[in-house]
Amino acid sequence: MDQLTETDVLVIGAGPTGLTTANLLADLGVRVVLVDKLPGSGDEPRAISVTDETLRIMQQIGIMDRLGPEMLMGTGSRYYGRNGQLLAEARPAGRRLGQPGKSQFDQPVMESLLLEAARERNIDVRFGSEAFSVQDRGTHADVTLIDDTGKKTVRATWVVACDGGRSPVRTQLGIPMEGSTQVQKWIVIDILNTGEHEKFADFYCNGSRPCVVVPGVKGRRRFEFMLLPGETPAEMTTPEAVASLVKPFQEVRPEDIRRAAVYVAHQRVALTFRQGRVLLAGDAAHMMPPFAGQGLNAGIRDAANLAWKVAAAVKGTGTDALISTYDSERRPHARDMVRISHRIGKVVMSTNPKLTPLRDAAITASGIIPSVKAWLVGMRFLKQPHFTQGCVVTPGPEVPKAAAALVGRSLSQPTVELVDGERVPLDEVLGYGWSILRAGPAGKIQVQRIGVDAPAGKPGETILVTDLDDAFLPLGQHNVSLIVRPDRYVAAACLTGTESSALASLGRLVPVLGTPASPPAVPAGQQAPSLR
Repeated sequence: MDQLTETDVLVIGAGPTGLTTANLLADLGVRVVLVDKLPGSGDEPRAISVTDETLRIMQQIGIMDRLGPEMLMGTGSRYYGRNGQLLAEARPAGRRLGQPGKSQFDQPVMESLLLEAARERNIDVRFGSEAFSVQDRGTHADVTLIDDTGKKTVRATWVVACDGGRSPVRTQLGIPMEGSTQVQKWIVIDILNTGEHEKFADFYCNGSRPCVVVPGVKGRRRFEFMLLPGETPAEMTTPEAVASLVKPFQEVRPEDIRRAAVYVAHQRVALTFRQGRVLLAGDAAHMMPPFAGQGLNAGIRDAANLAWKVAAAVKGTGTDALISTYDSERRPHARDMVRISHRIGKVVMSTNPKLTPLRDAAITASGIIPSVKAWLVGMRFLKQPHFTQGCVVTPGPEVPKAAAALVGRSLSQPTVELVDGERVPLDEVLGYGWSILRAGPAGKIQVQRIGVDAPAGKPGETILVTDLDDAFLPLGQHNVSLIVRPDRYVAAACLTGTESSALASLGRLVPVLGTPASPPAVPAGQQAPSLR
């Protein structure tokens, strides 16, 4: 008989998405087994761009102090036309989520830190272990694993498949993907010891051999060139070919070539992110061209969205319908990011001699077509999710517009000052679970923790802080409350004193919220903290 392991969640695939999922689940007190068919964590620098939301999640896991020094923070983008002229220069917006809008990182470094974090949490990590079959039993799933010692079975309440674009789990479940594959192939080259560079990714839309040059920290640099008709991957990834391609930018020694490969970009999204007890995440759920740098970031968003929902279901504080909101919330945004990535690719990749002059004119003639240039310059392609369905409550007409606009969006993360003078990111005050945030005048904020689903945290505890960045200044003049989910998204906005109605609506998905809210925890002999 096969060896049997029982667990709450089995995560298949130990890339960035799988590792993030496992860490977030463990922090919520969930038993996790993490498996990967490879012998160890990845050593290839595939993804190189991260958004503020991804870094916020890395902050939550507790690795930013080590990841940050290995990153080039706050990078922009420049677009050059067919004659080498600058078409547009883009910089990310401010640090609304507490981190730069766009930064460059090294994927092997991130993976090693996430793996270290997983082992610190005593997650059962099994490399060299392939998920051979998945059997959904209704109340759980039985997954057969194969490793060097033979077959083993993991019985899990939930399975999260983060097993890549060719996902064997997705294939076995028969979940189709919609979309297409790009005709153009690209040569990707990673170089070491290149010196220091400006904090810009440069897109050379020259119409002959488009290329992208992305700086990294500690002398790392990424080059991507279109593979032209008649060229083969084998001939264009030799040290000689690499040196020739990169020569217009710098000299390259063979020993400094970290990687040279040819890839084909896909734009595909699974028709569903959930089937029974199995959830798809990362490339298993969606694949997109690299031009917006959103592939890995979409996977990390998946992890953050599903982790607290699965944890709630495991603990009996969330319904099956809550799990289904993972698909209704994440799939539309993933589909949007695929379209946006494809749209940027059209700007970069065009080699049509008639279209490239028109493209250049459209971007530079901002007075004629302002939306084209504004879209690039404002980095509007770094589109944040906005949930209009799922685990959110539509605000009523009595809710001020400034508060209503926050529903379904990621909560800002300013630096706040505690009553003892300590300054911390807001997320450290929010804790692991649900919370109610009330903004008052002079930057005063009340944070009340409710329905905490974590080993740490006190339900009902109210903490008074001062917003040092004026992130919630527009709300201070209104008597409103924001109900914040464990993934830092605003689930509801309501007038202060009417929270019970919004909580009752959310209680259909998270029953623990449907009970009367715990009153603020006030030490004996003290009055409740006042915002006035």
